[in-house]
Amino acid sequence: MLRRSTTKINADFRKDIPEYSDKRIIEILKQRDHYQPEAAKLAIEEAIKRGIIFSEQDLFAEEYIVEELDTKLIPKIRKAKNKEKIRRSLARTLVLFGIMPLVFGFVQINSANQLEGVLILLAGLLWMYLSAQLIKQYQKLFIHVLLALSLLAIAYVYTKLILANGFVIFDFFLPGVLLGLLVYGLLFLKKLGD
Repeated sequence: MLRRSTTKINADFRKDIPEYSDKRIIEILKQRDHYQPEAAKLAIEEAIKRGIIFSEQDLFAEEYIVEELDTKLIPKIRKAKNKEKIRRSLARTLVLFGIMPLVFGFVQINSANQLEGVLILLAGLLWMYLSAQLIKQYQKLFIHVLLALSLLAIAYVYTKLILANGFVIFDFFLPGVLLGLLVYGLLFLKKLGD
């Protein structure tokens, strides 16, 4: 039904749309420009038949303005309820990321790198605290501190890798992916407040 649908699905919309709930029909009307023309036309006809709208002229009303599909790298979430759910979910994930520096800090302390281990341990605790606070409420300051900690972590990890092994591409891949996901999550959280 959406423009990217396969031909099997294309043939099924003629049977499916008449069985959709009014709520689903309204959703299609609000996104009709993103559907195949035949599917959008059938949804409009079904809405008129059910009395949801009385004519195609009703589609010019503000409630039926076609909503843009957000296909950016970091999409803009419009509904406050969805923003709240996403914020909490991302913040819980960030808390879990804080376990890594805690474990590594303890390993460093046990390896006789006391000062380095304590600093990493404190950074991990600060990370987990700020992430837990983000579960409760949105604060841009917390995100900025977490981004700064991420940049420090990136510098630390890559310095350690270069000093330990020299430059081996594969050794940089997994930490790069993890740190990239981490920074993406933080930037996504930051965008939620905009």
